[in-house]
Amino acid sequence: MENSDLNGRKQLTFIWRVENYSYCWHKTGEALISPVFTANIMHNTAWTLCLYPRGDENDEFIGCYLQRESNDEGPPNFVVSFELSSLAKDGSVLKLVDTEVNNISFEKGIECGTSTFIARSKVLIQNKQAYLPQDTLTICCRMWMTDEGICDEAQIFARTRIQFENISFVHKIEGFNELEKDQEETVDIESSLGEKLFVSIGIFEINNPCCEEKIVVEIIPEDKDQIEVVSCMLHLMNASRETVKCGQLDNRFDLIKKEDFKVPLIFSKKMLIDGKTEYLPYNTLTLRCDCTFSTGLEFEKIEKAVYGLHLMPDAQTTQDGFNELSNCPTALEDFTFLYKNRSLLMSLLVDEKKKTIECIDVTDLDDETVERLLLFFYNDVVKDLQYDSAFKLIKAAETYKVQRLKMECASFLMDNLNTSNACKLLVLADMSQDLSMKTTVEDFILDHEEEIFGSDSWEEVMDANPTLAMKTMHLKFKKKR
Repeated sequence: MENSDLNGRKQLTFIWRVENYSYCWHKTGEALISPVFTANIMHNTAWTLCLYPRGDENDEFIGCYLQRESNDEGPPNFVVSFELSSLAKDGSVLKLVDTEVNNISFEKGIECGTSTFIARSKVLIQNKQAYLPQDTLTICCRMWMTDEGICDEAQIFARTRIQFENISFVHKIEGFNELEKDQEETVDIESSLGEKLFVSIGIFEINNPCCEEKIVVEIIPEDKDQIEVVSCMLHLMNASRETVKCGQLDNRFDLIKKEDFKVPLIFSKKMLIDGKTEYLPYNTLTLRCDCTFSTGLEFEKIEKAVYGLHLMPDAQTTQDGFNELSNCPTALEDFTFLYKNRSLLMSLLVDEKKKTIECIDVTDLDDETVERLLLFFYNDVVKDLQYDSAFKLIKAAETYKVQRLKMECASFLMDNLNTSNACKLLVLADMSQDLSMKTTVEDFILDHEEEIFGSDSWEEVMDANPTLAMKTMHLKFKKKR
């Protein structure tokens, strides 16, 4: 998108990025509204974009409309032309929708646009990589008007982030052989946002040609109105401590909200018992559950406005602003709202410091860890992790109560678990009270007991935390009973 000769017209470009778009919970006919934007070059009129993730009139398409605010300071009728487009990660146009009539007269409170902006299947499935890089949908609205030969141009950038929560846990069902039909085991899980989930695991009869008993995992939110969109992945941990995908639920693309979230395992009870040597070590079924669910809007904000673009070189246009929004900020005080939404402890620190100054000092982290922490706060991204950086970052996430970052780092560390770092990770999991991580590390240690229990690292654990060492070694004998 490059500057062009405006030929005496005024032009405003509004670029809106919707992050975590696939977790939009809006039903057909419900709109996601952008932050309000306004500019003097448009006679102080105020506007929003209205996006319909599951369609307005046609549920096969995403709808998009430009709406004038009903209480702006502009004239009663305002004539303007506009076009809507969807942008790729580099700012190039993926889909352009011209309005049928230029010079549209907008009264206050009036909207105009299209109910067939982009096919939902194209955005969510067929061309998802192009439309949703890092699950971010970017919409551009370009408005222009002719005004007595005076040319001017402005750009405004906005961001909306859909809030979602990740919950991962490992649950063991001991004595699986004796589990009766319609018998259930319930696990209570609480998210970092205080949202409670009740996870029920049971054996039920499901209508199928074989009439076999199926194991079903049911996710039961405490507040069903709060959680609209859920994706869930189930893995079975076999005797070799390898994970085997055994079930999946994803209602992000559904048009109608489901009343319950049930995930049947692909293995029946009979299949598990027949393969008990592999699937049921010590007559125990071990399931790992990874759930992600949307919880509403995390934040929405106008982030940048640039005026007088007709006086700037072509290079200093939309692409510069686009790239700037893709990079992590270095000034902590400029992005207080992000940190308060990400970190409970940071929120308390910011609220306390606001009484005197507009920034806070973080002195307990090295520069690289601070940079990675800021990048995650701003872009929800963890890049190029190595073991050492992940270990430092998870400790920072624990200190500042950044639950989502903690889970990202824990997942990376568990994928890179080995006999050299198992002792260190056991201590970390114990200190952070991460039960899922601790269980995984304990099982790994018991599977490699000769190598680990005889190591210098284990001696350090026994010296520093004898209770932890004793309880871990005791698990070996409990499993043999």
